[in-house]
Amino acid sequence: MILFKSPYFPVFFMIIFSLLFWQKSTAQNNDKRLMNASRTTAPPKIDGELNDEAWATAEAATGFVQYQPYNGKAASLPTEVKIVYDDYAFYVGALLYDPQPDSIYTELSVRDEINIADYFGVYFDPFNDFITAYGFIVTAAGVQVDLKSVEGSGEDESWNAVWKSEIKITDTGWVAELEIPHSALRFPKTGREQVWGLQFFRQIMRYRETDTWNFIDRNADGLNNQAGRLTGIHDLDPPLRLSVVPYLSGYVEKNPELDHWSAFSNYGLDLKYGISESFTLDMTLVPDFGQVQSDDIIYNLSPFEVYYDEKRPFFMEGTELFDRGNVFYSRRIGATPSGYDATEDSLLPNEIIIDNPLSSQLINATKISGKTKKGLGIGLFNAMTSNTFAEIQDTLTGASRKVTTEPFSNYNMIVIDRSLRNNSFVSAYNTNVYKPENEYSANVSGTEFKITDKKNTYSVFGIGSVSQHYDKGEKPGFGHKYLLSAGKISGRFIYELEHSAASDTYDPNEMGYLSKNNEFENLLYLAYNQYEPHGKLLEWTNELEISWDFLYHPRKFTWFSIDYDTRATNKNHLTVWFNSELKPVNSYDYYEPRVWGYYYTAPPSLSMMAGYSPDYRKKFLIDLRAGYFYSGHYREEKYSFNISPRFRAGDKLMIIHRFDYSYNRDDMGYVTDTTGNDGAQAIIFGRRNLELFTNTLTAEYKFTPRSALSLRIRHYWITGKYLEFYDLLTDGYLKSNQYRQGDDFSYNAFNIDLFYQWNFAPGSEINLVWKNSIHHLDETPVFPDGFSSKADIPANFIDNFRNTINTPSANSFSVKILYYLDYMYLKKLHKKPSES
Repeated sequence: MILFKSPYFPVFFMIIFSLLFWQKSTAQNNDKRLMNASRTTAPPKIDGELNDEAWATAEAATGFVQYQPYNGKAASLPTEVKIVYDDYAFYVGALLYDPQPDSIYTELSVRDEINIADYFGVYFDPFNDFITAYGFIVTAAGVQVDLKSVEGSGEDESWNAVWKSEIKITDTGWVAELEIPHSALRFPKTGREQVWGLQFFRQIMRYRETDTWNFIDRNADGLNNQAGRLTGIHDLDPPLRLSVVPYLSGYVEKNPELDHWSAFSNYGLDLKYGISESFTLDMTLVPDFGQVQSDDIIYNLSPFEVYYDEKRPFFMEGTELFDRGNVFYSRRIGATPSGYDATEDSLLPNEIIIDNPLSSQLINATKISGKTKKGLGIGLFNAMTSNTFAEIQDTLTGASRKVTTEPFSNYNMIVIDRSLRNNSFVSAYNTNVYKPENEYSANVSGTEFKITDKKNTYSVFGIGSVSQHYDKGEKPGFGHKYLLSAGKISGRFIYELEHSAASDTYDPNEMGYLSKNNEFENLLYLAYNQYEPHGKLLEWTNELEISWDFLYHPRKFTWFSIDYDTRATNKNHLTVWFNSELKPVNSYDYYEPRVWGYYYTAPPSLSMMAGYSPDYRKKFLIDLRAGYFYSGHYREEKYSFNISPRFRAGDKLMIIHRFDYSYNRDDMGYVTDTTGNDGAQAIIFGRRNLELFTNTLTAEYKFTPRSALSLRIRHYWITGKYLEFYDLLTDGYLKSNQYRQGDDFSYNAFNIDLFYQWNFAPGSEINLVWKNSIHHLDETPVFPDGFSSKADIPANFIDNFRNTINTPSANSFSVKILYYLDYMYLKKLHKKPSES
């Protein structure tokens, strides 16, 4: 086992593996189909009927092929698509033939979601650079989905545009008709004929079949680089892209700590301006994010910060450039003030907290992003948060004072990205956070690149970053991180060799997210995927990861692990999966003790999880999964179970319940640390049983494609009962002690989010929201003779739930109105008859 603990073993293994498996590419160039768009002087009426004169002479795209399940086979049903355009918009008409129109799936969903429904979509790549495509999808129920597809980053469905669509089900299938304004796209200004990337998608849900116009090889890397070409675009100048979305909102809220209701209102606007044909400015002024879905709060027993997904629309849309280097975590902006918890500690006798905001107030945020026709991408981001204060009152005199919990802060990021041949790129980036009141600044600078061969078979990827911190009166702090990987990215068999390191002083967390630094990691990734149906299987994927990890400084071994994952789908569309992680030798955890220099020796362990998911076309189905973990020496075990029934009532109502349960028996973890009079450090660990229940209920009722009511209820309950306590020894092992303290706990988080949305006009909406939240922590009281009482820990689930819902809760009722105003649409609307 000494070989596994050598930092040089991974390098040696990578060299041998590359010599054995590096092979000549077998990938084939994907032929690019061509389609010609026709210019029209009489744009079609968007009504779901392709009987306008403009469609009569337009070229039709046909000959669709399957993406799945039978990759490359001819589509089961024929499809014809036509494209025409004028000086205002592109118009797409699709005839989706189906001999059984009563079998077309037409389930409604909220905007930007596709449930169980047939759909048609068109993807435009105006710069024909294989990197960025704009997707416009409409379901057979008339629901719109728009997205930005960025090669290497996936599909961003938070990207929104304003466009028109209509569908109609006929005796021969169904028809989709789309009007996509030029202002919804970014395209170059050129006097020559333009050639765009183009792809069409169609889903036939009853066959679980997805078809494309230009063949996409599932064994090849990438989607946008496998698109066809759209020709015939000429005399087309980018329009003035200018739109504003003013909003007005009103709230009635109750704070459980203050036990009174308050009312207030907000107003502001979002602005979008096309600086040029390539670059767009997005700005939000005095934003209001009070209606976003509640976070799934957990009780954190780990030494690491919990990562929460971004849910605020402005920070989700059009941010793919800012993902470079993994140094931008938008939840830092407007986060909980750094001095929030210290407010209670600053109270003087007879003082109480009147107000202590949970988030910093965002003043404004601005993005400038885009890419030139030569492939130069530029992204600029800036946001400012105002001074945040807690208000404290003296209960005797009535006098109040304010305490600063977060000073004014400015957040900035710049990215320069250059597209290269063969779907490659190189970029540079910098983030900066400045707090003038504290004379504090922090920034991260770095580069990210990807180099791919001509046949899109092999690739090299790398990241390098340097962090810097400047604080008044303190010595500047510097740190670095790098990652380098190389491998085969296309074909049935793919592999990747990766090495990364983060110094013990690397810290990007003023604007980014890094759970831990001081790492020196090596990874071998192998995968074998079979996407061609074979026997009873439609597809089968297998992945194997082997990793060797060390501290960066000092260079000490931390763990060696082997991870395996397999997933298979049969011809009845039943998916089964299994994954496991084996750590065959002791691991050395330098983070769990919370005190630098100490480590916990974790025995070898094995974890496994398996599950299955039925065909989602069924009205009622149940997803299941179960897991098991075992670690020797301390005999730690974990059992987990998940069941998720879902019920679809017609095309309008969907109900999903998810129940998660886990039980950790004899879990070993940090409790506290103390320093004796002699300066000696004592770190206390505990052996505990952890039990977790999570119930999540979601229900959606769609009145129309533009109006829906959604409900989400989540109850999270975790209990911890300590059985024995230990001292952490210098060799990482544990020794029983006589520690006597009350550390049992029971934590509940209960949230209700009820949301009604009505898109009453293109880009305009009215939202009505009710949010209810309860967070309650019970801890065993401390007694002079130890803790024998468990009275504060509920005995069972029913008692706990009853106690939880009887706990004072926070309530918020709100209404928000947004109205979309677009310059080009208004110009067209007010055009004089003589100019038509």
